[in-house]
Amino acid sequence: MKSKLTNYNLVKGSLVQMQRKKTGNLSVRSLTEVVSRDDFIQDSEYMETVLVAVPKNSVKTWNTTYERLAAMVVPRSSRLIASDDEYSLFGVVIFRRVHDEFAQKCRENKFIIRDFVYSEEEIAKQQQEQETADTTEKELWTELLHLTRTNFSESFQILVHLKVIRLFVESVLRYGLPANYIGVAIKPDPKSTKKTFGALQSHFSYLKSRSKGAQAGGGGRADEFIGEYQTLMEQEFYDFVLYEVPWITTQ
Repeated sequence: MKSKLTNYNLVKGSLVQMQRKKTGNLSVRSLTEVVSRDDFIQDSEYMETVLVAVPKNSVKTWNTTYERLAAMVVPRSSRLIASDDEYSLFGVVIFRRVHDEFAQKCRENKFIIRDFVYSEEEIAKQQQEQETADTTEKELWTELLHLTRTNFSESFQILVHLKVIRLFVESVLRYGLPANYIGVAIKPDPKSTKKTFGALQSHFSYLKSRSKGAQAGGGGRADEFIGEYQTLMEQEFYDFVLYEVPWITTQ
């Protein structure tokens, strides 16, 4: 189960990272689903389309200054591609040789260059990877959930079994032999738990004398017993043997 949980967490983490790229504003999110082939100059040896995320309050400044940010920016080539609450995404055509200069001027003016190369093959590959990760995550989760339910059921049975053994052993240690005891399982209504516990204390109050007698029967070793098991004796002690089993509820 640990191995399957590790595998699931790896796939889940990868899927979350892919999904996170689709969130956020236009300055950080993936542009795969934002741009199209028509937004780019294709197969040009000298020119390229650069994507720039411009803060909403700087759009006017961009429109009046982008042509002068570098010496070889194609005039009137700025084109609004997408917009959100914080940024507007523009595509602008420049000559490749001034790319670094143009990027530096954009940074100085708080315009964010988005490094993106349009490739239909790469876009298809990313979409396929996300679909695969999504399918794998669901399959691993289903398998992990089934295994968890099975393991929990077995673990809970073992827990109850150990509680029953402790109940018997504690009864023998407290009340002695012969082991003429009976174990009872009670599932009280949450609203009446205190009332039920009070009724149990009242009903089994006659066991108090037997409990004290069993403890006193140790003779001279009473102090030694107390010293050795002081921690256990500091726990809540009732006239009857009581062990709680945690109950799992689903909302």
